Amino acid sequence: MTGFFTSRALPASATLLALGALLVFDLQTSQPLNPYTAPAAIMLGSDEAASGAFCALVPPKK
Repeated sequence: MTGFFTSRALPASATLLALGALLVFDLQTSQPLNPYTAPAAIMLGSDEAASGAFCALVPPKK
């Protein structure tokens, strides 16, 4: 049973350490979000389609 634990402990801890380092790097280098210029997270019924994706390919209004 100890072989099972030790064989996976090193990759698991290395993965968690890498994710933590990536999170710290991202928080240190990114600009804070401005809530007044950010798009709404949920826009139900706003008649605004998303842009840049195939699912947003709607026919133009006539």
